[in-house]
Amino acid sequence: MKKLSEVNLSSLPQGFMWGAATASFQIEGGYASGDRGRCIWDDLCDVPGAISDGTKDCVGVEHLTHLEEDLDLIKWMNLDTYRFSFSWPRVQPTGSGEFSEKGMQFYDRLVDGLLARGIIPNATLYHWDLPSELQTIGGWANPVVVDKFVAYAEKMAERFADRITYWATFNEPWCTTYLGNTIGVHAPGIKDLPTTVKVAHQLVRAHALASAAIKRKAPKAKVGVVLNLGDQILLGESSPQAQKDLQTVDGLVNRWWLQGMLQGKYPVDILDIFEELTGIRPDEKEIADTSNGRDWVGLNYYQAGVFKAADTGIDVHPGTKAIDGALFGNEVTDIGWSWTPDGFNKTLHYINNMFPQIPILITENGACYNNEPGTDGEIHDDKREEYLSLYISAAVRARSEGVNLVGYYVWSLLDNFEWSFGFSKRFGIVFVDLETMKRTPKQSAHSYRAMIQK
Repeated sequence: MKKLSEVNLSSLPQGFMWGAATASFQIEGGYASGDRGRCIWDDLCDVPGAISDGTKDCVGVEHLTHLEEDLDLIKWMNLDTYRFSFSWPRVQPTGSGEFSEKGMQFYDRLVDGLLARGIIPNATLYHWDLPSELQTIGGWANPVVVDKFVAYAEKMAERFADRITYWATFNEPWCTTYLGNTIGVHAPGIKDLPTTVKVAHQLVRAHALASAAIKRKAPKAKVGVVLNLGDQILLGESSPQAQKDLQTVDGLVNRWWLQGMLQGKYPVDILDIFEELTGIRPDEKEIADTSNGRDWVGLNYYQAGVFKAADTGIDVHPGTKAIDGALFGNEVTDIGWSWTPDGFNKTLHYINNMFPQIPILITENGACYNNEPGTDGEIHDDKREEYLSLYISAAVRARSEGVNLVGYYVWSLLDNFEWSFGFSKRFGIVFVDLETMKRTPKQSAHSYRAMIQK
C-alpha cells in the first residue's frame, strides 16, 4: 500500500499551496435556528425520499458553533490555505434586498481567524445553496437571478477586498445544471431539458458578470471558477457512434464550461445538440467579457467517466451507456466511485493544453470511506490514504511534466452532509461524531499533515 509519506514532493515549486476544502450548506447549519434564510437544499430535504438517509433540517456539522475548533484544526494540519464557500442566504436571506450583518460577521470571524493563523482564504460565492425565493422566480434559468448574483458578488467583494485574494464564482456549474435540472437528484430537483439549457447559459453569463463585479471592488483579487472536469473512458468494442458520443460528453462536461467561462465561446457541436433537442440555441454574444474571471481555474476530480458501447444508451445518444466500474485494481470507494489516478493526470494536461497561461488549483480531490473509530479510538482509513497518495503523486507528476499547477485542496476537511446521500457517506479527513459533533483527525489527516510538513 502506498502511503502519503512516500509521495515525492521534491519537484514542486516554492510556494505550492496545500489546503483542504468545505462548503457552507454541508457543514454550517443554521436555518432551523434562524441564523440564515432558506435555500433550495432545505427545500429538497423536505421532499420524501430525496435524501437517502432522510435528513431534514440539516445542521451540517455545526461549524457555526465549532468555528474556533475547526480553525485550530486547519492550523494544526499545517495547511497553507483553506477553501470555503459563503452561504448566500446567510448574508442575504432572500437573495434580494438587505444583507444580514450577523451573517457577514460570521464570515468576518472565519476570514480573520484564518489570517490570524497564517492561512490563505479561498472563497467560493456559490456552492449550490440558492436562496429559495430566487427559485420561485425560475432559479438560474432566469436572467434576473444572474443580476442578483452579480449584486451579491459585488457586496461580498466590497466587504472582504482587504482580506481575501482568491475568489471563485461557482463550484461545479455542471452539477447545478444537470444534476439539479435534468436528472433532478440535486436541488432544485427539476427534470426539464429546456430549463437545463437555459441554466447552462445563464451560469456562464453569471461567471463573467460577477467576476467583473468582484474586480470593481477588489482590483487585486484573483478570480476563477471551480469546475468538475474529467476524462472519458470507453470500455470494450468501439464504434464511430460511440466515439462521437464521447466527444459529446466531453463537450457537456468539459468544453462548455472551459470555453464558455474562460473564452466566452461555446462549442458549436453542443449548441447544435441543444438546439436539436430543445429548440434553444444560447447566444454567446450575451456572454460579457470573461477576462476578469480567468486568473486561475479550479479542478474538482474524483473519477473518470466510464462508458461502454451499447445498442441503446441512456446518457447522450444511442452509441454509449454510462456504467459503474472499477478500473484501478478493481478499487471503488464506499460511494462506488472508481480509482482513476491516471485520469487525474490526463485531465490536468487537458486543461493545461487548452489554457497553458492559466494557473490550475486542484480545488477538490478525495475519497469516501466510512471508517469508524477502532478499539484504540483511532480512525484507520488506510484506503483513503492510499487513494490520496496515488492521486497526489499523479498531480505532482503532471506538474513535473509542465502543467501549470499551483495548489491542492483535499476534500474534505470534515465529514459532512453529502448532498442526496445525507450523512451516510464520509469524505472527511477529520471524523465527526454526528451525535456529539466531536472532531477526531483520522489517520489520513495525520499523514497529510506530516507530508506537508516534511
